[in-house]
Amino acid sequence: MLKQVPSSLPGWRGWASPGHSPIHCKFWPCLASLVTAIVLLQLLHLALLSRLEDRDKVRSAELESLPSDPGRRGIGVGGPGIGRQLQGRTLDTVLAEMEERVRGAHRLDKSGTYHLLDNFLPSELAIRGRAPFDVSLVSQCSSSRLGDVWSLAPRWGGPASVAVFTWDDDFPVTASRLLHLHFCNDHVFRHVNFHLVYPLMRAPKQQHLAALAGIKLDCSSVTSNANTDQIFPDISPINYSDRGKELAYPNNVLRNLAINYAQTPYVFVVDVDMIPSEGLRTEFQKFMSSFAFSSATMTDNPSLLSKNNTHHGSRIIEKLSHAKENLVAFVVPAFEMDATVKVPSGKSELLDLWTKGLVQPFYFDLCRKCHQPTDYERWRTLNNKKMDVGFSVEYIPGWEPFYVARTSLPLYDERFKQYGFNRVSQVCEMHVAGFTFHVLDNAFLVHKGFKRESGFHSSKKAENDRNRLLFRKYKEELKVKYPDVTRRC
Repeated sequence: MLKQVPSSLPGWRGWASPGHSPIHCKFWPCLASLVTAIVLLQLLHLALLSRLEDRDKVRSAELESLPSDPGRRGIGVGGPGIGRQLQGRTLDTVLAEMEERVRGAHRLDKSGTYHLLDNFLPSELAIRGRAPFDVSLVSQCSSSRLGDVWSLAPRWGGPASVAVFTWDDDFPVTASRLLHLHFCNDHVFRHVNFHLVYPLMRAPKQQHLAALAGIKLDCSSVTSNANTDQIFPDISPINYSDRGKELAYPNNVLRNLAINYAQTPYVFVVDVDMIPSEGLRTEFQKFMSSFAFSSATMTDNPSLLSKNNTHHGSRIIEKLSHAKENLVAFVVPAFEMDATVKVPSGKSELLDLWTKGLVQPFYFDLCRKCHQPTDYERWRTLNNKKMDVGFSVEYIPGWEPFYVARTSLPLYDERFKQYGFNRVSQVCEMHVAGFTFHVLDNAFLVHKGFKRESGFHSSKKAENDRNRLLFRKYKEELKVKYPDVTRRC
């Protein structure tokens, strides 16, 4: 039985069982020891992250230094794909796996319209990326946009999950491009997991599978054209836009498949033709490792939303173990730029291009309200030396930001296809579900080329009108799904 006994510390009484000494605790020395231990653990974690990056660089050098093997079928002599085959699976093995996956495909989406093939072409280092704050880049495209992955993968430098839409006639082209990317680009080979989606009624048939046997790879031709818009000069593409009226593009089916098979605690869902700022992934890990986020700090301190408070990142970061940690989105400002200009690596370069009129906020001319809540002008004035939360923002209906969030985020509604409301609807649910939004400084996305009305397909308006009606219905459904909340969009 415990009884209260006097303590040597004024105002504090210890507890002890009969016949035993009371338990004494000197508060400040104990607290100092605890803080020291936490600091040491954080430093150790940062050191391990640095070592992991170094190991990846060594691994890359080892792959490139492996001897070429002209006996390997279908690879250009001396091409970098040779070494990668010696380290991993051969072309013949991968082709056999592809054919087997398609022949045995049985999993469909919720509507029963599309075949879903997860990890159709997995990365060789898929086991990587299990650090507590690591982020997977998540994207989707058709075969005509796969060339964007060539430059996106090295810029990201980490795990990526990409879902690709195809159909019967397009399947051989898609397979060939995936293989070129996998065997000829070291960053794709190591980090990018490809998934496949195709319509049930347009599944690859025997003649399309037979075409796989004729695939030849020549990495030298691909790498020599890697800085052009068309990195696959030897392949005749079937542009998706040519099939738009016949096959509706299932953006959100693709996004959900890629999210569900991301292998990290956090995801960054982007369009495949957008380039992140240099080092975004590693800087985010360092930022999150240095502190632990507490959404309670945001909730309990409304002053953090004040326009006068432009640098409060370290004050809103406390502990990631808080119950509401999953309801946080870190917004990454998105821009569009002159297609002839080199993509900026950091914020200072981007600001310089912005001043010269070569960069502007994303969708600035077409849909300013779609990204206006990000508050670009305020972000422009921040001067943090490293990645940090610049400020917090309130959700406004119609907003469709790009963000980093937990993989457990609300998935996208798969009824939205083609153009319009496919991302707006998902952010709407995040708001209703209780998410808070916090804009990151020293992080951004860039789209090469300014968005112009003339650049869209002719059916864009009709698709947008159709999805607007669906969005109205969707908002009513959210009221049923979240009956006890007052948030609406």
